[in-house]
Amino acid sequence: MRQDIQERQYSLQEKRTTHRRLLRRFEQTTQQLKAMQQERDRLHQQLTKEQQDVVKLGKFSFAKKISEWTGKWDEKMKKEIEEAAEAELKFNEAEKNVLDLTEEVKDLRKQLEHPDFTYIEEDWTDFLKEKEAWIRMNDSVANQTLQKIADDRVRVHSMIREIDEAVEAGEKAIHALAGAMKKLDSAEGMSIWDTFLGGGLLVSALKYSEMNSSDDLVHQAQRALRHYETELMDVQNAATESFQVNQNDIFTFTDLFFDNIFSDWMVHSRITDAKKKLHAVLQDVRRIQDQLARKRAASEEEIRRLDQQQDDIIMS
Repeated sequence: MRQDIQERQYSLQEKRTTHRRLLRRFEQTTQQLKAMQQERDRLHQQLTKEQQDVVKLGKFSFAKKISEWTGKWDEKMKKEIEEAAEAELKFNEAEKNVLDLTEEVKDLRKQLEHPDFTYIEEDWTDFLKEKEAWIRMNDSVANQTLQKIADDRVRVHSMIREIDEAVEAGEKAIHALAGAMKKLDSAEGMSIWDTFLGGGLLVSALKYSEMNSSDDLVHQAQRALRHYETELMDVQNAATESFQVNQNDIFTFTDLFFDNIFSDWMVHSRITDAKKKLHAVLQDVRRIQDQLARKRAASEEEIRRLDQQQDDIIMS
């Protein structure tokens, strides 16, 4: 009977934990989607304004001609184009995030509709009543201790599962960040050639191509980091004792990235600065991965301790 109760408890707690995690993610992702839709709309307005500024400067006028003769028109047009390019990249990133979050909300809603979760809270309440009645009928110190060990084992196994999911998400984030770093390495090499060695039009074109394609890789890294953050929250929610990771700003780095990398494509130092930011984020993720590895090792040690405690009771 005791074994049956333990198995049922483990099964119900697994389903209940999964259901609660999905509910929490659904609520968080829905809020993120609403916020990102508002941000996308704001950025679209900004982009439209910047595009209009460029068009206005392109129209013929005698005043514009006078400015051209003094060189001021070229400088102003260059500045407006750079601002429009930066606004376009930020809008594109926001649009990608809206699409990602929309799919995440849809997937989470589908998972929540699984039959396993229809009556999970009612099933859990009924089980607790049955378990309480069983404990009262078998009110021995040994039985209560064995039941406490079983409860703790379920808790720790749940913790290990959350850690494993977070570690997997962290590895994907590291891979995405490394891909973005590699692309910027290529752009940096061409930038050195172009800036200091007179690379010419072909090198300039290749440099811009590498920098243009890097925004997709940065977006992939941002998406991976967002998933990593969600998994870390699950780990912290599952921890019975204090377990906090210092996330700094690693989950909101794209705004700074776009501000620094695309505001002036001709400046070599911009690429170097962007690389430094990505490298710092990569180091932060690896540091957190190390913390998770230590937490997992401690959890495995706790499982071994519980197993030994159970064996001692049974063999006594």
